[in-house]
Amino acid sequence: MKKITQFEKIIRERIKLGKPKIGFGLKEPNKEILKSLVKSKKYAEIVLVGPNAIENVEGFQKIISEEPEKELAKTLFNGEVEGIVRGTIDDFKTFEAYSALVGQEKAKEIIELALMEDFYGRQFFISNGSNPHGWTVEEKIKDCEGVIGFMEAELGIKPKIGLITGIRHETYERKKGLKDGVQKTLNQTYDDANSVVEYFTKKNIEAKNYAIEIETALKDDCNIIVPPNGMVGNQIFRTLVLVGGGKLLTGSRANLPHPYEDNSRSETDFETHIKWLVAWINGRKFKKQKTKL
Repeated sequence: MKKITQFEKIIRERIKLGKPKIGFGLKEPNKEILKSLVKSKKYAEIVLVGPNAIENVEGFQKIISEEPEKELAKTLFNGEVEGIVRGTIDDFKTFEAYSALVGQEKAKEIIELALMEDFYGRQFFISNGSNPHGWTVEEKIKDCEGVIGFMEAELGIKPKIGLITGIRHETYERKKGLKDGVQKTLNQTYDDANSVVEYFTKKNIEAKNYAIEIETALKDDCNIIVPPNGMVGNQIFRTLVLVGGGKLLTGSRANLPHPYEDNSRSETDFETHIKWLVAWINGRKFKKQKTKL
């Protein structure tokens, strides 16, 4: 029997607290997606937002728009829904529309999270899976602090960080004196990992340089994996989701005024995304209620 993870326990507890109204971006009807949405109606009241192509979809409240990305962002910002799943409409257009409403400065504070599950059921965040990002020590620290803040504030989970590099421990010891070409770049990923470990260790947060051994980091129950850069993080994500028997559990755009769940464009089963969004919304509501008491 599969072990129930801490994340799953949190979801199970919080989805019992209420059935919020959420928006879902749907570009066109898709049997598998609609099947997962029908299944997810027991967790939330789902409003479909999309173009004319979805107007004949039955069983859901719908908002039809020639610009569904702008409409989905507007429904979230105006409080017509309590959270959104971006779904199959354009990801960049949706976030651009939301950013214009909430303000560019606030939108810059975004933390993009990817909570993954591998073939063995182990769950972990990838600190950065965006190709241009996560190439410096400063970016890695900022990404990790964002993930840690989310884990502690929204999930109550203690972080354990595993740093991945482009070079083995023993190879680094032999070649750390080389200062040119590809070897210089590989050595830099190792030096950067050590700098990040030192930073978080001083803050009493468990962190370790695992060199190339992501498998060892996961065996040691690391729940934040820090790739050498966003490009490698993107490939870890794609390999797990598309060919490795893993899956994306959440794609949260966090540190924003509203619960905003993103996803991979290749997905067709959105039940976990919706359950998490409901848990996220209900968790925030419950905290506010406790504060008022």
